[in-house]
Amino acid sequence: KILLKNYKIKNKNKEYISPKEMNITDNNCEYLGIPKIILMENAGKSIADEVVNYLDENKKNKIYIFCGLGNNGGDGFVAVRHLMGYCDYMDEISKSFGFLRFPSLRSEINIILLGKENEIKTYESKENFKILKNISELDFRLKIKEIICPNEILKIIGEVKKYEKENVIIIDAMLGTGIKGELREPFKTVVNELNKLYKLKIISVDAETKGLNADLVITFHKFKLNNNDLNKFSLKKIGIPPIAEHIVGWGDLKALTKINPNSHKGDNGKVLVVGGSKEFFGAPILSALASSKIVDLITVASVKNTIDALKNYPELMSYEIEGDYFGKEHISEIVELSKKYAVVVLGNGLGVNKNTEKFVNGFLEEMEKLNKKVVIDADAIKVIDYDNFNFSENYIFTPHKREFEYMGLDVNNMDISNINSTIVLKGKYDLIFNKNNIKINKTGNAGMTVGGTGDVLCGIIGGLFCKNDAFISGCCGAFINGYAGDLLLKEKGYYYNVIDIIDKIPNVLNIFQ
Repeated sequence: KILLKNYKIKNKNKEYISPKEMNITDNNCEYLGIPKIILMENAGKSIADEVVNYLDENKKNKIYIFCGLGNNGGDGFVAVRHLMGYCDYMDEISKSFGFLRFPSLRSEINIILLGKENEIKTYESKENFKILKNISELDFRLKIKEIICPNEILKIIGEVKKYEKENVIIIDAMLGTGIKGELREPFKTVVNELNKLYKLKIISVDAETKGLNADLVITFHKFKLNNNDLNKFSLKKIGIPPIAEHIVGWGDLKALTKINPNSHKGDNGKVLVVGGSKEFFGAPILSALASSKIVDLITVASVKNTIDALKNYPELMSYEIEGDYFGKEHISEIVELSKKYAVVVLGNGLGVNKNTEKFVNGFLEEMEKLNKKVVIDADAIKVIDYDNFNFSENYIFTPHKREFEYMGLDVNNMDISNINSTIVLKGKYDLIFNKNNIKINKTGNAGMTVGGTGDVLCGIIGGLFCKNDAFISGCCGAFINGYAGDLLLKEKGYYYNVIDIIDKIPNVLNIFQ
C-alpha cells in the first residue's frame, strides 16, 4: 500500500493512458465487479450531456450519428437514447415560444450503422442497439439505417447537405483508439465525405476515427496518448475507479499475444532454463514444466543430477555441464547456448557459493550486451553484486520478501523511478512494478505455501516473456499462477501440490483468452 501510494502521489498529474492500457482497464473493471454495460451507459450519457450544448431551440435539430460495430458504436447507441430525451425537452421549450407548430418540424436523430446488425461485435453494443430498434418502432424521430456500400454513404451525405440552414450535428462513433492500418470501406468514404462538410459540427466519441477532422472529441477516463490537440478534447469521467489501473485481472490476460493458428514449431517461444546443482535438482525442472505449457521448446541447462532426473520428462530437452555447480568456466558455453532462445530463466536451485556468484554476475553481464531477456529468481537473486549491477529493462526479478532484501530494496522506503527492470514481489498480494508501472495481483491462497510455487511462477513468466513485454509478463504470470491455485482450492481444498498447479495453467489461459 505504501509503494502504491507513493507511486500515485508521484504520478498524480499523469492524465494520459495508452489505448492498450485503456482496454486492459475496461476489462479489469469487470474483474472488480463493474459490468462493461454500466461503463457504456455512463459514457453514452456523458456524450449526450456534451452534445446538448450544441442543440438549438430555435431550429430543427438534425443529428446524424455514424456508428461502428464495436464498443465505440455502443457508446453512440446509448448517447442516442439520452439525446432523445434532451431533444424532446428542447422541442417542448421551442413549442412554448411558438417555434414548433407541426410534428414534422421536431428534432430528428439518424443512426447510420456501418455494417449489419448481426455483425455487432460485443454483448453491450448488441443490447443497446436492440433498445434503439424497439424505440424506433414507436418514435418516428429515430431513424436507423444499416450501410455497407460506399454509394449509400454518398446518398446520406447528400441528404445532410440539404439541411445546412437547420442545426445539423454529426457524431462520429465509428472506430475507437484501437484502429490499426488503413481504413476500410465504408469507413474510408465516410471520413472523406465528412471532412468536406466544414460548415457542420463534427463531434467524435473517445477518439477521432483515423483521418477525420473533428471539431470536438469527447474522451473518457483519461486523455489517450495519441491525443495531440487537447484544446478540442472534453474529458469525461465514467465511473472507473483509480485502482482499476493498478489491479491485475482479466484485462491483462486478454492483452497477451495470441497464438497464430498458422504458426510452426518454435514460433510460439523458446525458453532456456539455467539452474540446478548437486543438492537442488528439482527446481529447474518445475520451472521448465511450467514454461512447457506456454511455449514450444524448452531446454534445461544443468548438472548431472538434474539431467538424470529429466529422463522422466521427454517433453523437456537437456544440456549437461561438467561439475556439481555452475561456475565462471561455464559462462561462455551457456552464453552461446542462450543465443538460440528468446528467454533465459536463471537461478532455480543454483546454490549460493563463490562459484555460482561468479557465474551469475559474469553471465548477466554478457546477457546485457546481447540485449537478452532474462527472468531472475531464487539463488541468482542472492549472489548478484548489486553495487555494480544495471537493472536492465529486459530483466524480470521474482523475489519473495527475504530475497527482495538481498537486492538492497525496502518496500517501505523506496523510489522506483530508477528501476528499469520489472520486479514481481511475491506475497499474499503480489506486487509487480518498474519505474513506469505498478500493479497488484490478489489471486492465490494459503495452499500455495507448498515448495516449488515460486519455481512454477518464474517458469510461467519466462514462457509469457517470449512474446510479450516484461511488465505484462510479470503481471499475467502472477495472475495465472495464483488463479491456478484458486481453481485447485475449489476442487481439493488446500491439499494440492506444484504439479497440480502446473496442470491447471492451460485451464486458466483458456478461460481468459
